[in-house]
Amino acid sequence: MRVEAVAAIPKRAGTFAVDAADPGTNLALKNFAAAMAGEDSLFILVEPLSGPSPAGADRPGEFSGDVVLRFQQSELARQKTLYFLLLEKLIELLKEAGSLETLEAKLCLLAETRDVPSSLQTAVCIRLIACGDSPEQARLRWGLGLAHLQQALLFTSRLLRQQVKQAGS
Repeated sequence: MRVEAVAAIPKRAGTFAVDAADPGTNLALKNFAAAMAGEDSLFILVEPLSGPSPAGADRPGEFSGDVVLRFQQSELARQKTLYFLLLEKLIELLKEAGSLETLEAKLCLLAETRDVPSSLQTAVCIRLIACGDSPEQARLRWGLGLAHLQQALLFTSRLLRQQVKQAGS
Protein backbone atom coordinates (compact mmCIF):
# COMPACT_ATOMS: atom_id res chain seq x y z
CA MET A 1 0.00 0.00 0.00
CA ARG A 2 1.25 3.50 -0.74
CA VAL A 3 1.36 5.40 2.55
CA GLU A 4 1.91 9.11 3.03
CA ALA A 5 1.87 11.38 6.07
CA VAL A 6 0.31 14.70 5.10
CA ALA A 7 -0.25 18.04 6.84
CA ALA A 8 -4.02 18.07 6.27
CA ILE A 9 -6.82 15.96 4.89
CA PRO A 10 -9.81 18.09 3.89
CA LYS A 11 -13.25 16.93 4.89
CA ARG A 12 -15.06 15.38 1.96
CA ALA A 13 -18.08 17.22 0.65
CA GLY A 14 -21.36 15.42 1.16
CA THR A 15 -21.98 11.98 2.54
CA PHE A 16 -22.19 8.61 0.91
CA ALA A 17 -24.64 5.96 1.96
CA VAL A 18 -23.40 2.41 1.74
CA ASP A 19 -25.33 0.39 -0.80
CA ALA A 20 -27.41 -2.11 1.18
CA ALA A 21 -26.83 -4.60 -1.62
CA ASP A 22 -23.07 -4.41 -1.04
CA PRO A 23 -22.55 -6.94 1.77
CA GLY A 24 -18.75 -6.81 1.48
CA THR A 25 -18.52 -3.12 2.33
CA ASN A 26 -21.18 -3.39 5.03
CA LEU A 27 -19.34 -6.28 6.68
CA ALA A 28 -15.98 -4.48 6.47
CA LEU A 29 -17.48 -1.38 8.12
CA LYS A 30 -19.19 -3.39 10.88
CA ASN A 31 -16.05 -5.42 11.59
CA PHE A 32 -13.89 -2.31 11.75
CA ALA A 33 -16.28 -0.45 14.07
CA ALA A 34 -16.58 -3.51 16.34
CA ALA A 35 -12.80 -3.96 16.46
CA MET A 36 -12.24 -0.30 17.38
CA ALA A 37 -14.87 -0.58 20.12
CA GLY A 38 -13.40 -3.87 21.39
CA GLU A 39 -11.18 -4.33 24.41
CA ASP A 40 -8.11 -5.01 22.25
CA SER A 41 -8.25 -1.48 20.84
CA LEU A 42 -6.86 1.63 22.51
CA PHE A 43 -8.85 3.79 20.08
CA ILE A 44 -12.33 5.16 19.54
CA LEU A 45 -13.86 6.54 16.38
CA VAL A 46 -14.22 10.32 16.59
CA GLU A 47 -16.37 10.69 13.48
CA PRO A 48 -18.98 8.25 12.24
CA LEU A 49 -17.48 5.65 9.93
CA SER A 50 -19.08 5.71 6.49
CA GLY A 51 -18.49 3.66 3.43
CA PRO A 52 -16.26 4.53 0.53
CA SER A 53 -17.42 7.26 -1.80
CA PRO A 54 -16.48 7.82 -5.43
CA ALA A 55 -13.48 10.12 -5.85
CA GLY A 56 -15.08 11.91 -8.78
CA ALA A 57 -16.53 11.49 -12.23
CA ASP A 58 -13.05 11.78 -13.75
CA ARG A 59 -11.93 8.68 -11.78
CA PRO A 60 -14.86 6.23 -11.77
CA GLY A 61 -12.73 3.33 -10.50
CA GLU A 62 -11.47 5.13 -7.39
CA PHE A 63 -13.15 5.15 -3.99
CA SER A 64 -12.05 6.73 -0.73
CA GLY A 65 -13.23 6.80 2.86
CA ASP A 66 -12.00 8.44 6.03
CA VAL A 67 -11.33 7.09 9.50
CA VAL A 68 -10.86 9.58 12.35
CA LEU A 69 -9.85 8.16 15.71
CA ARG A 70 -8.17 9.01 18.97
CA PHE A 71 -7.10 7.22 22.12
CA GLN A 72 -9.97 6.09 24.37
CA GLN A 73 -8.34 6.94 27.67
CA SER A 74 -7.97 10.65 28.35
CA GLU A 75 -4.52 10.22 29.95
CA LEU A 76 -3.27 8.58 26.74
CA ALA A 77 -5.09 11.07 24.52
CA ARG A 78 -3.12 13.93 26.10
CA GLN A 79 0.25 12.38 25.20
CA LYS A 80 1.23 13.71 21.78
CA THR A 81 4.25 11.41 21.66
CA LEU A 82 1.89 8.42 21.56
CA TYR A 83 0.20 9.88 18.50
CA PHE A 84 3.55 10.23 16.76
CA LEU A 85 4.43 6.63 17.69
CA LEU A 86 1.04 5.56 16.34
CA LEU A 87 1.62 7.32 13.02
CA GLU A 88 5.14 5.92 12.73
CA LYS A 89 4.02 2.34 13.35
CA LEU A 90 0.98 2.61 11.07
CA ILE A 91 3.14 3.89 8.22
CA GLU A 92 5.54 0.99 8.72
CA LEU A 93 2.80 -1.66 8.87
CA LEU A 94 0.60 -0.32 6.08
CA LYS A 95 3.50 -0.09 3.63
CA GLU A 96 3.70 -3.90 3.86
CA ALA A 97 -0.05 -4.40 3.33
CA GLY A 98 -1.89 -4.63 0.04
CA SER A 99 -0.83 -3.52 -3.39
CA LEU A 100 1.06 -0.32 -4.22
CA GLU A 101 -0.99 0.06 -7.40
CA THR A 102 -4.44 -0.31 -5.89
CA LEU A 103 -4.36 0.96 -2.28
CA GLU A 104 -3.25 4.22 -0.73
CA ALA A 105 -3.45 5.62 2.79
CA LYS A 106 -2.95 9.25 3.76
CA LEU A 107 -2.39 9.87 7.46
CA CYS A 108 -2.69 13.16 9.27
CA LEU A 109 -2.51 14.30 12.87
CA LEU A 110 -5.40 16.62 13.72
CA ALA A 111 -5.30 19.14 16.57
CA GLU A 112 -9.09 19.17 16.57
CA THR A 113 -11.83 17.11 15.04
CA ARG A 114 -13.28 18.23 11.73
CA ASP A 115 -16.90 17.96 12.91
CA VAL A 116 -16.35 20.06 16.03
CA PRO A 117 -13.54 22.51 15.19
CA SER A 118 -13.58 24.05 18.67
CA SER A 119 -12.69 20.73 20.31
CA LEU A 120 -9.01 20.67 21.17
CA GLN A 121 -8.53 16.93 21.23
CA THR A 122 -5.81 15.38 19.13
CA ALA A 123 -6.98 12.80 16.61
CA VAL A 124 -5.61 10.86 13.67
CA CYS A 125 -7.32 11.03 10.29
CA ILE A 126 -6.69 8.30 7.75
CA ARG A 127 -7.99 8.55 4.20
CA LEU A 128 -8.05 5.14 2.57
CA ILE A 129 -8.15 5.20 -1.24
CA ALA A 130 -8.70 2.18 -3.47
CA CYS A 131 -8.50 1.93 -7.26
CA GLY A 132 -10.00 -0.67 -9.54
CA ASP A 133 -10.99 -1.34 -13.11
CA SER A 134 -14.62 -0.90 -12.07
CA PRO A 135 -16.45 0.78 -9.18
CA GLU A 136 -17.31 -2.65 -7.75
CA GLN A 137 -13.67 -3.73 -7.78
CA ALA A 138 -12.59 -0.44 -6.15
CA ARG A 139 -15.20 -0.87 -3.37
CA LEU A 140 -14.02 -4.42 -2.76
CA ARG A 141 -10.41 -3.31 -2.59
CA TRP A 142 -11.40 -0.50 -0.21
CA GLY A 143 -12.96 -3.07 2.12
CA LEU A 144 -9.78 -5.15 1.99
CA GLY A 145 -7.74 -2.02 2.71
CA LEU A 146 -9.96 -1.32 5.73
CA ALA A 147 -9.22 -4.84 7.01
CA HIS A 148 -5.47 -4.13 6.64
CA LEU A 149 -5.92 -0.87 8.55
CA GLN A 150 -7.87 -2.69 11.28
CA GLN A 151 -5.08 -5.24 11.73
CA ALA A 152 -2.44 -2.50 11.84
CA LEU A 153 -4.39 -0.53 14.45
CA LEU A 154 -4.93 -3.59 16.67
CA PHE A 155 -1.26 -4.58 16.42
CA THR A 156 -0.24 -1.02 17.27
CA SER A 157 -2.66 -1.03 20.22
CA ARG A 158 -0.88 -4.05 21.69
CA LEU A 159 2.53 -2.49 21.09
CA LEU A 160 1.60 0.87 22.63
CA ARG A 161 -0.09 -0.84 25.57
CA GLN A 162 3.18 -2.66 26.32
CA GLN A 163 5.21 0.54 26.01
CA VAL A 164 2.86 2.47 28.31
CA LYS A 165 2.96 -0.37 30.85
CA GLN A 166 6.79 -0.46 30.76
CA ALA A 167 7.02 3.32 31.12
CA GLY A 168 4.72 3.17 34.16
CA SER A 169 6.80 0.46 35.88
